[in-house]
Amino acid sequence: MSQPPPPDRSLPGPEGPAAVGPPPVRHPTGFPAHPGQQPYPGQQLHPGRQPHPGPALPPAHAVPYPPGHPFPPGYAVPWPPPGYDPADPLVTLPGEGLSGWFSRCSGTLRRSWRLLVPVLALTHALPTLLLLLATVPLYPLPPLEPTAPGEPPPPLPDGYLADLGVFFAAMIGLGCLLGFVQAVGWAAGTRVVARQAAGEPTSAGDALAYGLRRAPALWGWTVVYVLLMLVGFVLCYLPGLYVMAALSLFGPVLLFEGGAPLGRARQLFHARLGPVLGRIALVGLAASLASMVVAPIQVAALFFADPADAASLDGWNVAYALGAALVAVPAALVYLIGLVVTYAEQRAYEGPVTAARLAGEIG
Repeated sequence: MSQPPPPDRSLPGPEGPAAVGPPPVRHPTGFPAHPGQQPYPGQQLHPGRQPHPGPALPPAHAVPYPPGHPFPPGYAVPWPPPGYDPADPLVTLPGEGLSGWFSRCSGTLRRSWRLLVPVLALTHALPTLLLLLATVPLYPLPPLEPTAPGEPPPPLPDGYLADLGVFFAAMIGLGCLLGFVQAVGWAAGTRVVARQAAGEPTSAGDALAYGLRRAPALWGWTVVYVLLMLVGFVLCYLPGLYVMAALSLFGPVLLFEGGAPLGRARQLFHARLGPVLGRIALVGLAASLASMVVAPIQVAALFFADPADAASLDGWNVAYALGAALVAVPAALVYLIGLVVTYAEQRAYEGPVTAARLAGEIG
């Protein structure tokens, strides 16, 4: 039986040089690739075949996608997100997490403490000292005569209930006055933080003048906030803790956005419940540690001070008033910086925002 003639390799086509070239590119399923398809890594194109150039894709940072939504699988998440500045000294960008928040807080403290300390000393430390010294002489002394076991307690001194009413009235009145002065400091300090982060000039006098303008509204909402906390603490304590945390951003909300700040603060709190609660807890813990400096004075006074001197300006009462005034400044620094940076971070999760924009909003 005769054999078929060998193929003529000098001719083009299936029996020409292409017949001895490398095999055509195939899809992983085994089917031949579509003409113009790019080869897979490690594969070679059929001789004479040019790869299809394909559509030109924009760079990752130019891929538009609605803010607040995750990118689809297979898309590279742009960094930084469009409209954000990774070098912003006040706004923590989405994705930076707790380390970015700590970095903004420490940077704000280094940048603004020279103005914040005198502002808070005038609006927090000095009023606290005067309040404590003014209320000590008004403290009503209870009966100090000991009684034998089983005997009824001694009768209250004449006019004791009236003195007690005067003491509580003075505490409430002076406390409201202290709250108003502190509201001046909160507003002034927030403006210092925002303007210095944006690189805009400011001074302690300018900040205090701004604080006086905004203090009435801030103080009024502070009274509502405190009353809601008190009602919550009466209702089994836990509701009070919730109100204290969920509405804690009402101050920055009022100063930057205006309007009714309590509902907006609650919205920001629940938008990212875990991270916001964690940051607020860290702020409260740091401020509490600063305030605990005066606790040893109170404990020592219980053991060594004469109970008859409780209503006199003795050394223990003066020492406690001075200590409480001194720790009021670092505690207020922690609260002010921590809450403003937390608020700026929450605004960034809603859309692009910068320190310059926040400084423009606060005026």
